[in-house]
Amino acid sequence: MAVIAAISESGVPGVDIRPRFTFREALADLRRRDDPKRDKYRDAKFLSAVVPVDRDAANRWLPGGVRMGEDSTATIFVADYPWTNFNCVYREAAVFLNVKHGPFRAAHCPWIVVDNDAALIPGRDMLGFPKKIAEIEWAEDGEQVEAVVRRRGVELLRMSGGLGDPVESVQPIFNQPFRNVIGTVGLTLPRLVTFSTNDEPLEIRSARVSLKVGGSYTDPLDLLGFGDPLTGNFRRVNMRVGRIPMPVGLVSPTFLMRMHPLRAS
Repeated sequence: MAVIAAISESGVPGVDIRPRFTFREALADLRRRDDPKRDKYRDAKFLSAVVPVDRDAANRWLPGGVRMGEDSTATIFVADYPWTNFNCVYREAAVFLNVKHGPFRAAHCPWIVVDNDAALIPGRDMLGFPKKIAEIEWAEDGEQVEAVVRRRGVELLRMSGGLGDPVESVQPIFNQPFRNVIGTVGLTLPRLVTFSTNDEPLEIRSARVSLKVGGSYTDPLDLLGFGDPLTGNFRRVNMRVGRIPMPVGLVSPTFLMRMHPLRAS
């Protein structure tokens, strides 16, 4: 139990520790990662912008029964995660489409990249985030944040933000209901799931965000027709596990075929 306790407490196994593949060890690891009373992320930093998108183009990226909201917007962000409870320090960038599923408002993630595969695996398998590996730069210089995302030699995102005044509240990033697709690999049944996280805001500020979006065959972000940012923000938060993923519908094979180049390349 000494080894398990050491791993569970710090989240980072020692260099000489190897898994023993016991049920007790696995259970301790799951409890550490998914305890709703303990932080999963600390001091997570986000530079984000809410931007208009081409409604028809965005609807083609959505599963059946899910459509763009009335305002036809997306949240686009780059994040820096300096501490996690699952032995992974990494950066991330994503597009969350602001959608409606029946009468319910939600977010759908059609594109997301990380720079550490330890963050890729559970995000894809458990939460339906179609994560891929990319190169992500994040730099802070006083009141300015610069972020660049490249994949396969193509610059996909360039965001910069001059930090402004504190604000009381903003549209959430992860602390909201999602409609993501899981079960896209193997013989499982593809399904739509919903979930959310619990976030503790540490700092929220307005930001004068400039945004440049590129694209490639495997990451055709430019097809979404992003407009100029409507709002921009910088935020620091602690994050905990929230509502576990719950199925809310099935996904047609047509959606999987249409989105295969984006999700699997």
